[in-house]
Amino acid sequence: DNLIESELFGHKKGAFSGAHADHTGLVRAADKGTLFLDEIGDLPAASQAALLRVLQEREVTPVGGTRPVAVDVRIIAATHRDLDEMIADGQFRHDLFARLAGFRIAVPALAERRPDLGILIGSLYERHFPADAVGLDLDAARLLFRYPWPLNIRELEQALTTASVLAGTTPVLASHLPDAVRSGRPPGAARTTPLTPADEALRDSLCAAMRDHRGNISAVARALNKDRKQIQRWVKRFAVDPEKFK
Repeated sequence: DNLIESELFGHKKGAFSGAHADHTGLVRAADKGTLFLDEIGDLPAASQAALLRVLQEREVTPVGGTRPVAVDVRIIAATHRDLDEMIADGQFRHDLFARLAGFRIAVPALAERRPDLGILIGSLYERHFPADAVGLDLDAARLLFRYPWPLNIRELEQALTTASVLAGTTPVLASHLPDAVRSGRPPGAARTTPLTPADEALRDSLCAAMRDHRGNISAVARALNKDRKQIQRWVKRFAVDPEKFK
């Protein structure tokens, strides 16, 4: 907690072990301007109280200091947490929330912004791929559009960064994309046992057939020369969602 408050509010020389010089802190550094606090929902209770005092009194007292310093700063905060629920559970101060929540914007998840996906992919492609790169293979493009992107733009950018290293100036293939994107199973999805190399090959083969036949179980069964029930067992075993291939 002291380290967080030191970064935000500054500290005086000798305030704690390692404090070899005075430190201004982010709040005073943003005086007459704007300070953006990311993941405000993770702020410890003691630091919440200290930030509330800064917003109420318009002054900040450095750690180890005795005299407050006047500040004029606008706070913009962001969080992935549900602050309303945290307030109800006593995990976030309602009076601090009242000071911060003058205007609220809810940024929708990438999964809720499917029309933006093509624009984002195009922009990230220009940023991370060589100027003479030739684009995406059709199967790779389909995988990018069908994946739910639960980790949002960071996950999308990492997938394309990986693909740029593997593909270079050649077309991006499905094999250049991360395993989660190829399988359609997001990170952290439940799996009973680790997959063996043979299982991974089988799952990749199943996903490829699903793409070719747009998630039609019967067509996939014919293509793989397997009984339809066997395909359904594999779908359940590998947590493959046929709807994502339609």
